[in-house]
Amino acid sequence: MARMSLVFAVLATAVSGLAASDADVLFNGAKWIEQPAELHAAAPRFFTKFKVDRDGPAEIAICGLGQYVATLNGKPIGRGDEFNLPGWTRSTKTCFYNVFTPALKAGAENTLEITLANGMYNVPPPGKGLYTKFVGSEGEKKLIVGGVVKSSVAGWKVASSEVARTHVYCGDDIDHRIATDAVAHVAPVPAAAPKGVLREAPFVCRLQETKTPTRTMKVSDDELTVDFGQNAAYVPTVVAKGPRGSRVEIEFSEIPLMKGETRITKKPGGYHGTVSRCAFTLAGDGSPETFTTPFFYYGFRYMKVRLFPAVQGGALPSLESASARVVMADAPRAGSFECSIKLFNQIHDICWWAQRSNMQSVFTDCPHREKLGWQEQDHIHADQIRWGWNADAMFAKTCMDLADSQLADGMVPDIAPEYTVFRGGFRHSIEWGSSMIQVPWQQYEWTGDTSLIRDYWKNMVAYHKYIRAQSQNEKRGRFITPGGLGDWYQQTVSAEKRPLRKTSFDFTATAFYYLNAVTLAKCADILGKKDEAAAFREEAANIKKAFNAKWWNPQGHFYENNSQTANSMAIAFGLADPAETAAIVSNIVEDVRGRGAVGTGEIGYPYLLQVLAENGCNDVIFEMTADDTKPGYGYMVRKGNTTCHEAWDCREGSSFNHFMMADIVNWFYGSLGGIKRTGPGFKTFTVAPEFLPGLDWVKVSHKLASGEIKVDWRKENNAIRLTVSVPAATVATIRLPGQKDVVQNPGTQTYTVR
Repeated sequence: MARMSLVFAVLATAVSGLAASDADVLFNGAKWIEQPAELHAAAPRFFTKFKVDRDGPAEIAICGLGQYVATLNGKPIGRGDEFNLPGWTRSTKTCFYNVFTPALKAGAENTLEITLANGMYNVPPPGKGLYTKFVGSEGEKKLIVGGVVKSSVAGWKVASSEVARTHVYCGDDIDHRIATDAVAHVAPVPAAAPKGVLREAPFVCRLQETKTPTRTMKVSDDELTVDFGQNAAYVPTVVAKGPRGSRVEIEFSEIPLMKGETRITKKPGGYHGTVSRCAFTLAGDGSPETFTTPFFYYGFRYMKVRLFPAVQGGALPSLESASARVVMADAPRAGSFECSIKLFNQIHDICWWAQRSNMQSVFTDCPHREKLGWQEQDHIHADQIRWGWNADAMFAKTCMDLADSQLADGMVPDIAPEYTVFRGGFRHSIEWGSSMIQVPWQQYEWTGDTSLIRDYWKNMVAYHKYIRAQSQNEKRGRFITPGGLGDWYQQTVSAEKRPLRKTSFDFTATAFYYLNAVTLAKCADILGKKDEAAAFREEAANIKKAFNAKWWNPQGHFYENNSQTANSMAIAFGLADPAETAAIVSNIVEDVRGRGAVGTGEIGYPYLLQVLAENGCNDVIFEMTADDTKPGYGYMVRKGNTTCHEAWDCREGSSFNHFMMADIVNWFYGSLGGIKRTGPGFKTFTVAPEFLPGLDWVKVSHKLASGEIKVDWRKENNAIRLTVSVPAATVATIRLPGQKDVVQNPGTQTYTVR
């Protein structure tokens, strides 16, 4: 029988919200504990025995900082697929706990074991040659347990675990010999309570489907390369057999070093030649031994496996098998898309995999180098997530993370939780910080729920006041906002040798200052704050006047330097005169077709799509999406990417797994499928598909709480047959070319366009 390194912890019952009200009851009498300094285990294992006085479900609440895994009587309490418990937060403000409800027998002795690791709570120096994004600590690993069993110094023991090293960026080392050696059990010591409030975690991350290798390539007697065929966020597993003390090491990569090469590059693993590496040491009992990293996940497609003898010249261990299990936040699937064009389906797939890879405890920008919650994604790129996933709980946690990271002066940093402090625009850029205002509003738009607006109104206003104070510089111009990072990752596009038109940092910053003022006015209306709504609208008018005075070119009918981003954002945000829209759009189309590719970065791209789609230019989007010869989605697919790249031109050194460029998903659902929300929570919506030449059929769906919107159209015998399903408690307007609008109530109907 194969030996298992650690059984994954459990998490039990469904959780609801972020309220701390139950914590006082659950943890009443419980004490924070930690390992004594002399033990200094990389991942200390705490355990206790307890009994209950009645049969049935019993609540056990656990908060382990930074990460933990737990077993009860040697087995998972719940499903056993939970990962990265209890979830990433700033422990100075919030400490998550998880509640388990195992069925217990009265009078029976139970053993609870909890192993703690660092997570984002404690990021130590990684060691020579190993990678980390940053180094920082919020304290020693610590534990509190509540419910039917309470943590305290008395009745608990602590020892070393099989985890010899654990690091959120560079990996876990597991030594199976520890399980067979005599391990000292010592008493834990009291721990200082963290400053943060105990709150029940609103969701967990879960291990999902298992991928097996599509091929395994022998490089040498002591090295193999394993290809899983799909880039993703994985928890790796290897099964090995060999002498006691022999070792298996694994490293990770998104791409081969070069075409046809079986060795894999170290470049994507980190910076300056550092790598992420996990090491597994065998107990050597003659049976296959299974190693799964209990605390570490990574974004990769390829895995390099190196085999080491116990002593120089000794026998090498053998790799019996390898697998990788997808990990992501527990967000139910909400949408689906497919069409008659294979390339578009492939593009949807690479976007879908990038989203999955970066839906973790936070919306990460990539699952390897960063694993940080860069906030521009959480509002600028939120729609593409919401079409495909019910991520409401994740967006609610985002607001909590933003509020927990907000500074006393109202500034909201670019990353939340803010585990490390960056400099300049990398610490604050309004395009990033605006999540504090835009995420609550978007939650209302998509669900009809106003709770985030109500809960975080003070934080939203405080952030806007901070931006207002930054936008009063007379030299720059009143109501002009200082730029931070601007249209991030805008690439030089070589098509037709056109020079890149870079949008100024102040332009995009001021556009978001305006959008935030407009959004706050609408939120104030919802909250019944009439005077504040009027004040925000007056401020928005002043920003708009200053914006147009500085950047509008009436002779050329364009904004700033006529970039795709500048023109698109001005229209999308309502900063442009509607009478000028046609002329501005003409300039956008000329630039897109002239350079033959996208000319925006991640900030401008979703608004480019929006403006082109809303102004009768879906053919232009079709052309630049389908072209696989120039930087863009088709190019990514042709280059063999299985996730969405960070860069339009797929340059090496950039991440191959970002969802920030995946906004084409909005076009797939909103234009090709034709679903457009016209009321909060889709209480009203339109169905107006684009029946483009070259596209023969489209099937798209989106789940609501009350049911599922479905649109299925196909061209048949010189006609188009459209079937629409409208869920309960919603009303749809069917808008088809050459026909009068039709109001459809809940149910399924079919329409014909000739």
